[in-house]
Amino acid sequence: MSQSSSSASIDMQDVQSLFAAQPIFDTNNNRIAVELLYRSDSGVSALELGDKLATTELLYNLCSGISAQIAQYNAPVFINVDADFLMSGSFLPLEAEKVVIELVERIAPSPELVACVAALKQRGFRFALDDFEFTADWEPLIALADIIKVDILQCPVDTIHEQMLRLRRFPLTWLAERVETPEQLQHCKDMGFTLFQGYFLARPELVTGKKVPAATLKLAELIDNLFQPEPDIAKLSRQLNDEPTLVIGMLRIANSPLYRKTREVSSVKDLIVRLGLDVVKKWVLMFAVMNNCSPAAASLILTRAYTALQLAQSWHLDIAKQNQCFLTALISGVDVLFGVAPAEFVADLNVAPEIKAAICQEQGEAARAVAIVQAIEQAYSMKMITDDTEQQYFGLYNQQQYEVQQKFRLFSAG
Repeated sequence: MSQSSSSASIDMQDVQSLFAAQPIFDTNNNRIAVELLYRSDSGVSALELGDKLATTELLYNLCSGISAQIAQYNAPVFINVDADFLMSGSFLPLEAEKVVIELVERIAPSPELVACVAALKQRGFRFALDDFEFTADWEPLIALADIIKVDILQCPVDTIHEQMLRLRRFPLTWLAERVETPEQLQHCKDMGFTLFQGYFLARPELVTGKKVPAATLKLAELIDNLFQPEPDIAKLSRQLNDEPTLVIGMLRIANSPLYRKTREVSSVKDLIVRLGLDVVKKWVLMFAVMNNCSPAAASLILTRAYTALQLAQSWHLDIAKQNQCFLTALISGVDVLFGVAPAEFVADLNVAPEIKAAICQEQGEAARAVAIVQAIEQAYSMKMITDDTEQQYFGLYNQQQYEVQQKFRLFSAG
């Protein structure tokens, strides 16, 4: 594979702001967590965007963004949420041990919110109260909280002492934020704070990288499931249920002269069974690619994948190796399709080690197949047939290019 296709680096022109992260330290100056802060290249603040949308975008970037920096912010993280976001259930996909839910001061501690917090607490989530007012209506949330955050520049020392004494019946950890001098740090330790955050310790660091389109993630999930040794048909059905356009296209294929049979299709699962999993693999991937990138890019990469498959067959490789060649070739083109480096795309996919070795180290038969196809692509782009590539391979490529175009026409047929 060419170096440009397999490189895990991100072009500077594609770098985007994912979020900012400010570390939180313990009494021994060990970084034990980070608070994630919304950042946008457009300059729009979280307040202007709205707390719910800001939190949703931040979490999406945390979970899907490609950045060398993100690894150090996996867990645990403090994330600000508002009541709407919390009660919407959007938070549920996150693992409880990796997050501290920070309830901001703009929240009204309603009975419904308290019930929601209690339910999440039962599931193992931890909560921090940030800049809230020490009033009676907050008592139910204080009883559920793990951490109290105090802005030491805004809250008088006498008030802090008073509240620490009043709330000592609760098993609370106290976090001092906006610590800006060594004297303030020592004073906070003397008062009983055990967690600390502020410019004296560390300023927020902007985390940049590549935002991955949601369509790319869906394709990754489909690939992950389709190419398991024993794909989960029920899960695949659910994935396809969320893609009505794809299902319509698949139904068109199932009822085409290529695959028409007597039994009717009454569900997505029937569709999968009727076509067969191997057929579904190829068509689902083709339709997903076609609908999420330009036709030219889709044609190029699908031709690459099918040619790699034909090469594997001509080398008399077994079915598993043939599938590896097909999938490796498809993944090798995600930089063209979605602007995501193949090595980054494949990093979290549960695919065969041979595929990862082919993508990341250019090793194995699949890497060889992709390299041959890329040499053909380069020869055509340069309008020059090279001596390095056997002439028979060009015939395979031309045939697959023709068949891909025929499949495109079948999909676009009314």
